[in-house]
Amino acid sequence: MSDLEAVADDLRAAQAEGRGAIELALLARERLGEEFGVISFIASFRLAFGVPLPVLQRAQAWQRFDWGGVAISDEEFSSLLAPWLGGQTDQAT
Repeated sequence: MSDLEAVADDLRAAQAEGRGAIELALLARERLGEEFGVISFIASFRLAFGVPLPVLQRAQAWQRFDWGGVAISDEEFSSLLAPWLGGQTDQAT
């Protein structure tokens, strides 16, 4: 099992426990450590939840990733991913 597959398994388990998009993204960043970046974020969420690529391309602009360019808020990030996470959204943490 690859690192991304293991992270995807962790993300699915955390989502089943009720964690929302923000918590899941922070978990992916924590689990991947130095390997975390735009590609690994997109890959892990596609593997875990089948989120379409255009949605993840928008989500990667999340302000907490700080990858530069136009940033989106916690609320937009959670709303974008909610349809694939069982409608769960986070409170801004």
